[in-house]
Amino acid sequence: MGWRSAFTRSSSAPELRAQTEPITADNVARMTELLRFGRGTIEQTAYAPDGRTLAVASSIGIWLYNADNLNAEPRLIEGHTGFVTSVAWSPDGTRLASGSDDNTVRVWDAASADELIVFERHMREALSVAWSPDGLRLASGLNNGTVWVWDAASGNQLSVLAGHTDRVTSVAWSPDGLRLASGSDDGTVRVWDASSGDQLAVFEGHTDRVTSVAWSPDGLRLASGSSDRAVRVWDAASGAQLAVLHGHTFGVSSLSWSSDGLQLASASDDSTIRLWDTTNWDELAILRGHTFGVKSVLWSPDGLRLVSASDDSTIRLWDVASREPLAVVEGHMRGVWSVAWSPDGLRLASGSWDGTVRVWDAASGDELAILRGHTREVSSVVWSPNGLRLASGSWDDTVWMWDAASGDQLALLREHEDQVNSVAWSPDGTRLASVSD
Repeated sequence: MGWRSAFTRSSSAPELRAQTEPITADNVARMTELLRFGRGTIEQTAYAPDGRTLAVASSIGIWLYNADNLNAEPRLIEGHTGFVTSVAWSPDGTRLASGSDDNTVRVWDAASADELIVFERHMREALSVAWSPDGLRLASGLNNGTVWVWDAASGNQLSVLAGHTDRVTSVAWSPDGLRLASGSDDGTVRVWDASSGDQLAVFEGHTDRVTSVAWSPDGLRLASGSSDRAVRVWDAASGAQLAVLHGHTFGVSSLSWSSDGLQLASASDDSTIRLWDTTNWDELAILRGHTFGVKSVLWSPDGLRLVSASDDSTIRLWDVASREPLAVVEGHMRGVWSVAWSPDGLRLASGSWDGTVRVWDAASGDELAILRGHTREVSSVVWSPNGLRLASGSWDDTVWMWDAASGDQLALLREHEDQVNSVAWSPDGTRLASVSD
């Protein structure tokens, strides 16, 4: 993985400032959270066809959640060297496709997390990815304004759809697999013949970039969301505009139709999700709870729940009937067992149940490094007195020594026969002590 920021600021936190008073029993109630260190920004969510697994694209990798118990520990699929921007399940639920700003699209075995194929001919970031309904083809929207179509088994490129004049942020197959829709920063929605690559229609009306396109389940209508704050609904055959839905106070980021086509959900950077009646286009409900922009919204296959992902680093599951949240997953976090300041006070190191040691910029909260190697919980992490090295102890019975700047492993100490609970440097930095069960 590349070293990426995984920082989210608390919604109530002020700008980081110097501490001007010590924390005491008298003033502790007035202390406010300045920074929250998490496990990656959330880009997109996707339900498996059977509704039992939720895939989450993030800056760390792809997280797989039990959709019935989002608070259970998720699995992590790693391999991309950049942010994962999009994730999509194959129709049979056995494979996952992911697009990334590392310029690749990858296909994974959903059960084993093995990488099956890498589409590497992209010259620009893959911002969106979508399977054809028969699972035989993949479409990816690129930062250079093109849509690429691939053979999902061989990885061969089948066609390049060119016409947009700015990056393609969203692609969607029609339910019958005969057409592709794409939305772009050029403000247009375009519909393509999926076999020939011919452009069938251009829908114009948005006054800012198009962020999301979604077909109705019957394939007769197409919805588009835009940074212009509006949702527009089109007749997919004629291109006639059927409705313009206003209500969001910031840009629309994601759209999702219910499986029966009777409701449309829209997510926005105004931190809300809105539900629309598709028979008369009345607004049915506003779902509030996220504290920052909502980037993705998706109906569960059974139509009873909605899942949303937000810049506030939470995933929320909603009951559609009651409009109430069923679960809130915060920050992709596992327990952090150890945290240590660098001697100069400019960095923080943390050790976690996830088996990693992470290094953070103490002022901004930016994640500077992820040190991987431990196979179990990291129980202790400590800086050398000169700040050049880190030592970590783990329940995998080992102590690791790292170069704090490069993240390279300098030494692996395997003398213990049980879990290591604590490590400490001598004051001169020449010796290391470790304590084990």
